[in-house]
Amino acid sequence: MLDGEYSKERDQIRNLMQNSSTFDELFLYGPLDVDAHREQTLRAVKELIALKTVHLRDMVDNPKKFLMWFETISYCDPSVALKFAVQYNLWGGTILLLGTKKHHDRYLQDISDGKLLGVFGLTELGHGSNVNGLETTATFDLASKSFIINSPTWTSQKYWPGNISKHGKLATIFARLILGGVDKGVHAFVVPIRSEPTVLYPYGEVLEGVTIRDISYKSSYNGIDNGGLLFKNVKIPLENMLDRFSSVDENGKYHSEIPSNRHFGAMMSVFFIGRVCLSLLSLCSMKVGVAIALSYAYNRLQFGPPKQAEQPIINYTTTQRRLIPSIARAYAYDFAHKAISEPLGRAQDVLHSYSSGIKAFTSWDSVAALQLAREVAGGQGIRLHTRIGMLREHSDLVVTGEGDNTVLCQQVAKFLLAQYHKAMQSGSFSGELAYVNNLTGTTPSQVPIDLLSLSYQQLLLEHREYILVKELYQKIYGNNKTLATNSLEFYNKFNENLTLTIKVAKANVDRLVQGFFLDRIIKLTNTDPTTLTLLKNLCRLDSLVQIQKELGFYFNYNLLSSQKLYIQIDDTITQLCKDITPYSKHLTSAFAIPNKFHPLLNSIE
Repeated sequence: MLDGEYSKERDQIRNLMQNSSTFDELFLYGPLDVDAHREQTLRAVKELIALKTVHLRDMVDNPKKFLMWFETISYCDPSVALKFAVQYNLWGGTILLLGTKKHHDRYLQDISDGKLLGVFGLTELGHGSNVNGLETTATFDLASKSFIINSPTWTSQKYWPGNISKHGKLATIFARLILGGVDKGVHAFVVPIRSEPTVLYPYGEVLEGVTIRDISYKSSYNGIDNGGLLFKNVKIPLENMLDRFSSVDENGKYHSEIPSNRHFGAMMSVFFIGRVCLSLLSLCSMKVGVAIALSYAYNRLQFGPPKQAEQPIINYTTTQRRLIPSIARAYAYDFAHKAISEPLGRAQDVLHSYSSGIKAFTSWDSVAALQLAREVAGGQGIRLHTRIGMLREHSDLVVTGEGDNTVLCQQVAKFLLAQYHKAMQSGSFSGELAYVNNLTGTTPSQVPIDLLSLSYQQLLLEHREYILVKELYQKIYGNNKTLATNSLEFYNKFNENLTLTIKVAKANVDRLVQGFFLDRIIKLTNTDPTTLTLLKNLCRLDSLVQIQKELGFYFNYNLLSSQKLYIQIDDTITQLCKDITPYSKHLTSAFAIPNKFHPLLNSIE
């Protein structure tokens, strides 16, 4: 059920990680030189590539398969998965998705084979989320028919990308295109940063005009050679501009397939799959950490009934409440990621909203779940070799990686706001808000309370999202339905309601995730009754936990009004956790974590 149609390929990857010493996590057992960690990470990536179970082009041709690959490799040292993401998703992705045939023919095969290592040069020291404000320039020089790449300020250095400080030979650099003194906005260029390898410099020597800094020890991902990258009058040929959406001819004339106000958005929209990959990395950290803590809870004895032997701490409801909801959430997110990994038929703005919201809350929930797992494991939870603390630190990076979560929530809210505005103009809801058409005349307070009913829970989740989107719309548009989204008034009103946008995004993700879970249950109607009941209970538990987090909202809007409901919901969650607990080891064993990465499988140390 979790492996899907690529179980054979997943097994190949797991067997490699289990049996190859390259995947031994030496950094968990003592100090490891940062260069040694980086080299081991690169070797691991090349061993995975050598399996040839996936190709760079699968990001476009078969994204479902590509995401399967990335999810499976995310069980080992997270630096390996991130290094792979740097090479394939980011560096390779820019060539594949922003380049044209000449770039594909020249670079793609060597990138896919791991021979040509590169950098994704987007983020700068002074600009992260506001990529449209990048300072690096690419000035067209008519005399030489080339581009001159410059970092005009210290803050314009490309900052944080992997493969900079040691391994990268080329870089995709996002820079402001300057034509005849006119700024044409951010475009992408392939820029060499190192020479061909030599005996003295196995990854090449830093080229003239290029300055490279090393970002050394970090709280996580020390297997990645992050760095800073500056340019001074670095000349590149005309064909090094990635020209899928726009180009410059030999006479310095600019050509574009899309309007200038949509150019940057079009460039960024193609990286949906990269954001989903990081989200999967965070999800896998959650799965592994919770599975490790669960094994500990079964093996760790503490207290017991009067005059009886000590019992495993998993028998205590407080332990169940700290672990079982995280297992349910992991299953819910697993099905959600699988659902959005089939992007055919979905518009780019829908995919962008899905990946933004699901990545944001998967990573936030992963950090929270790993903290609870750490607490369940007690002192063992802070020992590096148990992996829980390490996974928590690595999952924390995803909260801001591939987009700060708070900013991604704003993008989800803007998308839903546009959908709502469209409905106000047309008179009916469509697209992602089509479900609203079924809500008219029916509120949860008008139907009998049934906390275990999946349809009742769905009704609560749908009403919450609809009310919050409507509230945001009224706060921003008010009586001015013609308010332009690029106006100062819109900017100010949106800024005043940024905290509401996070609530809107959370409501959207909760509804989507439950919907994807329900879709999976419907498809499995003919499976055995025990499995089907277990899946329904996981869905019930996950939905009810999200509803409990927002009880103030439901009471305030009179969607729930029973005086004793607060305790009733808590008791129902506790009972669901108790019902699921006997199956919890089966549920986590389905994650198929290689034993090498499951250190407390049969012991408490």
